[in-house]
Amino acid sequence: MTESINRGLPRYVLAVVGAATAGAEIARILAERGAQVVVIEQNPRPYGKIEDGLPRWHVKQRRDEYEEINRRLDHPNIDFVPLTRMGADITYDDLRRGWGLNAIVLAHGAWRDRPLAVEGAGEFIGRGLVYQNRLIYWFNHYPEKAYNGPRYDLPPGAIVIGGGLASIDVVKVLQIETTLKALAARGIEEDMLRLEREGLEPVLQARGLKYADLGVAPCKLFYRRRALDMPLSDIAADAPPKRAEAMRAARAKILEKAQRKYLFEFEPQRVPTGLIVEGGRMVGVQMSHTEVADGQVRTLPDSASPVRAELTVSSIGSIPELIPGIPAKGEVYAYIDATVGLLDDGPTAVYAAGNVLTGKGNIKDSLESGTFVGIHIAESYLGLNGGEVSLAAGARQEAKQQGARIAAAMNSRPVLAPERVDEVMRRVRERQRAVGYEGNYRAWIARVTPPDLH
Repeated sequence: MTESINRGLPRYVLAVVGAATAGAEIARILAERGAQVVVIEQNPRPYGKIEDGLPRWHVKQRRDEYEEINRRLDHPNIDFVPLTRMGADITYDDLRRGWGLNAIVLAHGAWRDRPLAVEGAGEFIGRGLVYQNRLIYWFNHYPEKAYNGPRYDLPPGAIVIGGGLASIDVVKVLQIETTLKALAARGIEEDMLRLEREGLEPVLQARGLKYADLGVAPCKLFYRRRALDMPLSDIAADAPPKRAEAMRAARAKILEKAQRKYLFEFEPQRVPTGLIVEGGRMVGVQMSHTEVADGQVRTLPDSASPVRAELTVSSIGSIPELIPGIPAKGEVYAYIDATVGLLDDGPTAVYAAGNVLTGKGNIKDSLESGTFVGIHIAESYLGLNGGEVSLAAGARQEAKQQGARIAAAMNSRPVLAPERVDEVMRRVRERQRAVGYEGNYRAWIARVTPPDLH
């Protein structure tokens, strides 16, 4: 078992909950400053949304980020504790009060889909309604032989309710998967990566086909605002009017490019206001019209009309999972000091970092962690200009800064006596044994990574 340096000396001991980009970065910073860091991860692997929420056509970027995370976690002062879920395997109150840590950093991301705000919608999850996070998780993992999660048979003509980069990921999945299925029915085997890279029509033309020949109804993306309002790129609050107008026009062009390449339909200024239910399944939604004035959206009364589909995908954003014991206000945690992410003070200080702190889990926020997202980055991410984009550079930089702030805050706190350090490590070893982790991070990753992981 890998042992940390300076074991048996007074030191700071912290727990980082969530091992992906932000968690790994903060853990490494603290470890390099001499702290003992316990990284608690709910999954067997530490890659978070890079593995489970970022579509698998980002092949090189995903693999690069896996190794970036591995490099940060493979440190003698870091103890990895996989397969351990906060609120279930370890309670928040026990970790905060019972372990005797100097601090806890919550970096477990924003995995909870924002609920579709239509009365009764929650009753039809898996019965005509699917949320974005579950759909992308399935898409990323179903080719693996060992996959045993939920499976989806994607029908043509699905409805997608959204508006950001992540919702375009969803429509790409739907369009590519239904095209592959239609080609397979003709005895044609095609490559998902080729369809994503080249676009549907060019690949079909090479086969002597047109999209219309497949007889597949395209999916349709509904957005409550206008195309130029879509949050595909950020506009600075102090941008001059002409610059802001140009950026809004560029957003519409991004959408147009995506439509040309992946052949989905788009309808702006529509919002779901009711469900269509038949035989215990959701078979569509009542869509009302909206108007946008002074930045505000208003649903127009008596404007609903039925839109039928076998499948509706809600892609309206992700928010942090609420864990019992952590103070919350609405969809996000309640902070003592949000500027540094301080959630709770006392003998064990509690901080939030990454998407837990921002309260967002959309791809745009993961790309730049709330900083400027330009047209080039958005188009590169969506596969519209042939470029590559660093998937986590911005988020890592943000986490690096917060890790430095947390490390500085620790300087005002007393270190733990050796016997208290030993007690924390006893708890760590007990949990590691319970999940079969033997202490060698690289060996564990090799053991739990499927050979066909994308």
